[in-house]
Amino acid sequence: MEAILSHFLFSCLILSPAVSEPVCSKFAYEEQLLEKMVRVEFNVGQMEKEVKNTNNLVLESLKQLKQTREKMTEEFEALKLEAKKELDENEVKVSKEIDVRAERVKAWKEYDEKMKQLVGAVSIPNIAFKARIPSSLDPGENEAIVFTKNIVNMGNAYNNATGIFTAPIDGTYLFTSQLCLVSGKHITFGIYIKDVLYTVGRFYEKNFYHCFNVETTAVMKANQTASVKSWSAATGNILYEEENHRWNVFSGTLVHN
Repeated sequence: MEAILSHFLFSCLILSPAVSEPVCSKFAYEEQLLEKMVRVEFNVGQMEKEVKNTNNLVLESLKQLKQTREKMTEEFEALKLEAKKELDENEVKVSKEIDVRAERVKAWKEYDEKMKQLVGAVSIPNIAFKARIPSSLDPGENEAIVFTKNIVNMGNAYNNATGIFTAPIDGTYLFTSQLCLVSGKHITFGIYIKDVLYTVGRFYEKNFYHCFNVETTAVMKANQTASVKSWSAATGNILYEEENHRWNVFSGTLVHN
């Protein structure tokens, strides 16, 4: 430092006029150096101030970023909770809807089954018969009259070899019978359920060939029988059968079960 200062003073002595104070005197140099040092210090102070301001701005920005991040995190967590809650609610709703639909399907199946049962209970099986042409025109006393020709025999419950109808199921049945008499003959006949007489009529026709009817309803159990029997009749062939005018008939049908 002293060498530099000596070199500076030597230069000033050579370059400065002899009559005036040297421009590069020690005092002038110190003054200039001080001035430069003041300016440098001022600039350093300004730089420190700017650095401090910048640091404060950075810190404030970081603080704001942190606050923003925390707020966004809170909002995100709130959205997650809301979404989870909504998903849970939707899952519960879907589960309930599935349960409701399952209950509806079950109810419909039960309803359908009940309807089938009701239809089965209400529907009447097709049980009906009608037979004609007795095996004998001189029926035996208190014997079942055998009507040999089946016109209808739904359910195959009537036996045209024995003249007996056997109920296939429990129910209410309607039976009718018609016998046609030779003129001048008489007969008593009726419909029996098993061995019990349910209807009877005594008929006589003096001058014409005439047909007479009896009918009855009967509540029967399965396997009970129905037949037509006659008694107290005139002797000989008392029944008359004519294809186009007079039929001897026994018929029956299930009307309710």
